This record gives sequence, C-alpha cells and structure tokens, in this order.
Amino acid sequence: MTHILVTGGTGNIGMYAVAEFARRGHDVTVLDQTSEAPMLRAIAPDAEIVAGDILDVDLLSRIVKDRRISHILHLAAFLGPESVTFPIKAMDVNCRGTANIFDVALAMNVERVTWSSSIAALGTLPEYDGTPVNEDYRIAPLTTYGASKYYGELMTPIYRQRGLDATCVRAAFAFGLGKLSGSWGANYNRIIYNTAVGRPSVFPSWAKTGVQMIYNKDQAKFCVEATLAPSGEHWLFNTPTERAFSEDDVITILRDIVPDCDIVRDSTPPFGSAFPPNVDGSRARHAIGYQPDYTVKAAIAEMVEYYRQNPDQGI
Repeated sequence: MTHILVTGGTGNIGMYAVAEFARRGHDVTVLDQTSEAPMLRAIAPDAEIVAGDILDVDLLSRIVKDRRISHILHLAAFLGPESVTFPIKAMDVNCRGTANIFDVALAMNVERVTWSSSIAALGTLPEYDGTPVNEDYRIAPLTTYGASKYYGELMTPIYRQRGLDATCVRAAFAFGLGKLSGSWGANYNRIIYNTAVGRPSVFPSWAKTGVQMIYNKDQAKFCVEATLAPSGEHWLFNTPTERAFSEDDVITILRDIVPDCDIVRDSTPPFGSAFPPNVDGSRARHAIGYQPDYTVKAAIAEMVEYYRQNPDQGI
C-alpha cells in the first residue's frame, strides 16, 4: 500500500483526487486548513484529514515521517480571485509553501512529488492566434496567481537536479461538483447550480479564443495518474481537454439541458485581459496515457441532476 499526502485535499479538485487514490487502494492523508469537509468525507470516508498549513514546515515533516509518506500530491494554493486582493499572501502560500513541500520531500526521501501549476502561469502574448501551445511556449503570466505558479515551474527543475522526483501538472479551467465560491471555477459551478434550481444566472464574457474546460473529477484523475506514473523524460504536463469552448458553446449546452433556464450575459470578463492561451495536452496523452472520462456536456448534465436532487447544496 502506498501512503500518499494530498495538500488542499478538501478543494474542488483535491477531494476527488483523494477519492481516486482511495479507490485504487492507497492510504491517503489530507492536509488542509480545515477539517470540516462533509463532501470529502462522503466520497472518501477513510481519508485522514489534518487541519494545518503548508507554511508550517514542522507539521509537514511530522506528517511525512509519522505516516511514512512516499508520494505527495500538492494542490494547496491561494487561489486566483483572492490573489487579486491579497497578492502578498498569494506569493507566500504559492511560492514559499511549494518550496516547503519540495524541501521536506527532498529531506525525507519522498519518492515523488506532483504539484498543480495552472494555465494561469501562461500569458497570452500579443501575437497569439488561438492555436494550442505546448509546454515549450514562452511564459508571460499576467496575474499574481499566474506569476506565483510560474515560480513553482522555475523551481521544479532546480529541485530535480538536487534529486527530487518532481512532476508538474498545469491544471486547466476546472469546474464541477464542490464549492460554489472562492475560485473562478467555483463561480461557474454557481452558474450551473442556479440553472439547475431555476434561478437566473449571469454569464461573463470569455476569451475570444475560447476556454478549455475540464470536469474536476477528470482533472483530479489526471493528477492521480501523474503522481503514480513511472518517471520519464518529461516533468511538465499540460492538461488534456476536450477542446476550447466559447461562451456561446457553454450557454447552448446549458439551454439544451435546461431549456427554460434564465441566463443573462455580461460583457465584463472575470479575468480582465489575463486569459491564458489554449494548450496542447498531447504530451500527457502519450507519456502518461491520460484521457478525460467526461465530455463537458456530460459533466454539466451530471451537475444539473445532482443539484436538482440536492438543491440545498448552494445554500
């Protein structure tokens, strides 16, 4: 049995990663700022949750030692919307916190660290035409959150040179059953929730080149597979997605599933001008063998059905 630590394991991606590790027979410990996680406990009842902070190096060291941790999936982060208001906190958690994970893992001979960067680490250069870009695309992050994630991408090969087996997954725009506020993906969860329970929804403007969406269950599965995959030539992987979706595409899907939904369009983009480029996920498909299980339409349909059956989820 592999003993795995998941930081940020109560989040929208983390809780499904924990459940997937458990389904595959691994022992999972979760480190998050809260132990209040009813949805995680519902889908992964055997996971141990430790309330704590990745800035606490002593706590990290004790968890790794006492639970004989061999693999770490590091998902804890100070997320995009909050980073706009509190940029110093974002840099502290996302930069120093990630370095803490690397330091502890290296010192305690952890076999593999996989951590989640973000497509926000990529900035859209002026000449960008919508063509999906690979992992060699020139970086130009335009937000504090993106810059803090790019820091981790810079540090990963440095720690690899010191002997740490570290893998980085660039998370796509993940939405899905879970939290309804606190991140950009969660805000779109709220749109789907409102649609499902008959409330009006405001749909903001998206990038002209579309947005690559992925169900959080699929993003979690990719993180799990990257954590457990054998070491190979590459350490950085874009997330494979179905395709880029325009706002019209998503609104059409919502109206196909809920024909009488009330959707109001807003011309104000939630990211300002900081939309990332679309990415090519073929490296992960070839090297890890990963493919999403859900189409975007199937994922939204599952969410609508769940929220109709559980309308108090959004209260």
